[in-house]
Amino acid sequence: MLTIKQLQAFYWVARLGTLNKAAEKLHITQSAATKRLQEVEAAAAGPLFEGEGRKSQLTRLGRELEAECERLFEQLQALDQLKRSGHPPVRVLKVGLTEMVALTWFSDFLKRMKDQYPSIIVQPQIDLSLTLQEKLECGDLDFAILPDPGSLETVVRVSIGDVKFGWFSAPGIFPTDVTHSLQELASKPMIEQSENSIITLVCNRLWEGAGVRPERIYGGNNIQALAGLVAAGIGISCLPVQLFRSELRSGSLVLVKTSVPGPAVTYSCCFLKHPDAALGHKVAEVARQSSSFGRRELLGRRAVRRPV
Repeated sequence: MLTIKQLQAFYWVARLGTLNKAAEKLHITQSAATKRLQEVEAAAAGPLFEGEGRKSQLTRLGRELEAECERLFEQLQALDQLKRSGHPPVRVLKVGLTEMVALTWFSDFLKRMKDQYPSIIVQPQIDLSLTLQEKLECGDLDFAILPDPGSLETVVRVSIGDVKFGWFSAPGIFPTDVTHSLQELASKPMIEQSENSIITLVCNRLWEGAGVRPERIYGGNNIQALAGLVAAGIGISCLPVQLFRSELRSGSLVLVKTSVPGPAVTYSCCFLKHPDAALGHKVAEVARQSSSFGRRELLGRRAVRRPV
C-alpha cells in the first residue's frame, strides 16, 4: 500500500514540474524524492508521465491520480484542523510583494492578518514582480501580491485593484499647459528599473509601438531613488501616481500631460492551486480589504492640475 509520503512526492513533482523542486518543497533529498516517485510509478496501473525523463508531462492516468491526491490531502488537512481546533498551530506564510505594495498598504494587511488569523505568521519577501512570480510557481512562496501575471494554469489570481502610472519630470522640463507625445517624451533620458520590472516591460512596448528609442538610464529598483533622480533633472520616469501625490502638490515633481495615457497595472493576489487553496482565498480577501490600489485616483488627478 502506498504511503502519504510517496503520494506527496508524486503530487509535488506533478505540480512543480521537477524532482528537484518537489524535493525542496518537501524538505527531502532528491534521491529520496526519486525513490518515492518510483514506488508510486511501480504501484500504478500504467504510466504516469509522458516520455523519458519528462516528469512534468502527465498522462491521463497521472492527471487522475493527481486529482485523487489533492482530494486526499484536503481531507487529511481538514482532519488535522479538527484535531487541533482547541490549539491552533502556528503557521509561517511566505508572502512575496513588490516595493509598491510595501510602501503603501502592506502594514494594514499585516495588522488585519494578525487580528483575523493570530496563528499565522506572515514572512514578507520584497522583490521584482517577475522574480516573485518565478518563486511562487516553484513553491518558494505561499502567496504573492504582484502585477497580474496573466493566465497561468497552476496559479489562482484574485484582483485587488489597479495602479495608475504616469510620466514624471522635474519642474520646467516640459510646458505644463501642453499635451506631449511619446516622441517628445523620448527626447529626454528615460530612467528605468531593471528588465524584470513589469513597468519597464510595459513601457518598452509603448516605446516600440511609437517607433522611438529614448536614451535609457538604469536607476536601480528603488522607486523612491528613481523619483529622486527625476527631481534632480537627470531624466524622466514612469512612476506610480499614488505614491507621489505629496511631491506633486509641493511641485518637486511634475506629472507630464501626454497624448498616450500612462499605463495602469492591475495587481492580483496569487497562490498555487493546491490543497491550501482555501487559505489562499482567505488571505486574498484580507489583501483586497487592505489594498489602497484604485482608491482616491481622482484626488491624484486633481493634484496634478495645480500650478507648479
